[in-house]
Amino acid sequence: MKKYLLIIILITIILFITSCSAGNIEIGDTIMAPKNESLPIYGKWVIEDYKVTVEEEEVEEIVKYYMGKDALFHEDLVVLGDDCCKDPIFKTKNINTWDYILYHYKTNPDFLGIEKDKIQIISITSEDQFFYEFIKESDDKIIVNIDGVFFYLRLVSQKISDEDVAEYFYKEKAMFKSSSLADSQIVNSSILIGLKSLNLEDQNGNIENWNYRTILIRSYNKEIVSIYEMKDIFLPRKTGFWKVEVQREKDNDKILAYPLKKTVDGEMKKRKIVKGKEKTGENNSLKNILYVGNDYISIEKINHLNKGERLLEFYLIDNLNEDSPVKISHIAGEAGKASLLDEGYKAILSSDSQYRYSSIDFSPNEENFGLFRRNGHWIYKGRVNFVQDGMYSYKNFNIKVVPSKEVVHYDELHIPWNAIKSKVPEAIDAFTSPAEDIIIIVTRNSIMIYPIDKGDIGHTPIGKIKLKPTEKIIMDEWSIGKYPEMWEEEFIKNGGVVIED
Repeated sequence: MKKYLLIIILITIILFITSCSAGNIEIGDTIMAPKNESLPIYGKWVIEDYKVTVEEEEVEEIVKYYMGKDALFHEDLVVLGDDCCKDPIFKTKNINTWDYILYHYKTNPDFLGIEKDKIQIISITSEDQFFYEFIKESDDKIIVNIDGVFFYLRLVSQKISDEDVAEYFYKEKAMFKSSSLADSQIVNSSILIGLKSLNLEDQNGNIENWNYRTILIRSYNKEIVSIYEMKDIFLPRKTGFWKVEVQREKDNDKILAYPLKKTVDGEMKKRKIVKGKEKTGENNSLKNILYVGNDYISIEKINHLNKGERLLEFYLIDNLNEDSPVKISHIAGEAGKASLLDEGYKAILSSDSQYRYSSIDFSPNEENFGLFRRNGHWIYKGRVNFVQDGMYSYKNFNIKVVPSKEVVHYDELHIPWNAIKSKVPEAIDAFTSPAEDIIIIVTRNSIMIYPIDKGDIGHTPIGKIKLKPTEKIIMDEWSIGKYPEMWEEEFIKNGGVVIED
C-alpha cells in the first residue's frame, strides 16, 4: 500500500511542476516554427534596378512609378509597390532558362544576366486570380516583369513584423491592382481562327486528309456579339481578304491562295497559282498546313509514296507557285541559322546510335523548319529526318529565335501562361486581344472565351465553341476598333454562317 501511495504522490508532483513551468514560458517561445520556412520567397525586398527590351520612352512612367518601391512576401500577404495580394498561394517550378525567357518574354537570358541553365519560377495567385510571376535568380535576388519592364528586387530583411502586415491590410490603395485601359473603355475586338482537323471519315488507304475551316468571333464591351464559321482559311492581308485552300487530286495536294476581291488581277492571280502547283505537284506529296499568316505559310510536305518522308517547308504566300522554300536565315538572320544548326546537331547526338549511322544525311537543312504552337505563342521548330526500320522518321527541335512581327503579326499574351493554367488546368493554348478585353482559351475539346477584368481572367466564360476531334489552330488574326464590323461583313459576304452548337 505504501508503494502505491508513493507512486501517486510522485505523479502528482510531476504534474504540478510541469503545469507551473508551462505557465512561466514566454508566449513567443511557444509558437511553432513560422510558415515562412516553406515559402519560396519571404521577407522585405526593394526594387533597385530594371531592364527594358523596348524604347525606354515607352515605359518611362512605369519605371518611374516602381523604382525604389518595397515588396513584402508573407504567408498572409504579398505586396509589390501599391499592388496587394491577400491569402497568397505560391507555386514553384524549375524550368529550362532559355526556353522560358525566350518564349515568354522574347529575349534571352544573357540580356537579363542569368547564367544558370535552370531557373526557379514562382507564381503567386489568390482566389484563382493571378498576381505576379517571379524569376528566382538566387536567395537574395529575384526578377519580375511588369508591363514589359524587367525589375530586379534585392532582399532587405527576412524579418516581417505584425505591424508591417497590418499596415498593408488597412491601406485601401493597396488592396487591388490598377485596372488597365481596356477596363475603363468600351472596346470592340474580333479574331479569325484558322483550324485544321483530320478527316476521319475519308482515310483512303490510310493516307491522311485534312479539313480546314475558319471561325470568326466578335465581341463588344466584353460580350460576344457573333460567332461564324466557313470552310477553308479566310485570311486577312494588307491587300484585302484572301482564301487559302487545299485541293487533292489522285493523292496529291495543291495549296491554293488567292484574293477574294473579284477583279481581273485577282482571277489571274488564282489561275497562276493553280497552274504553278500543278507543275510542281507531280511528286505525289500531301500538304499539311501548320501555320498561315499575313505573308507566310508553314507546311509539312509528306512524300507518302516514298516511305512517308515528312519535310517542313516555309513559303511566302505570294511565291507559293515557285516551289522555293524560304531558308531560316532569310527571315531570322544568321542567329536563326546558327540556332537551327546547333540545336539540330544536338537533336542528332541525343538520338539512338542507330540514327547516327543511318543512310540519310543528318546535316540539318536550313529549309527544314516550320511554325508550331507552344503555351500561347508561335515558335520555330526544325527537323532532322532519318530511316528507322526501313521507314522514314524524324525528330523535331526548338530553334531559339523569336518569330519577327513580319512573320507573326501579333503574338502577345497579356495573361501569363501560369495564370491561364490556374484558371483552366486543361488549357493547351491561349490568345489575348490586343485591346486586353478578352482571352481565348483552348482545350482539347473546346474554345472558351473569357472577359479580362482588371488584368485577370473573368470568372465565367462568355462563349464556348466545340472543337472537332484532332482539331488544331493554324491561324489567329486580331482586329480592334472600327475593323471588327468590317471583318464580320466581309466574312458573311464570302460564305460565313452562324456556327452550330
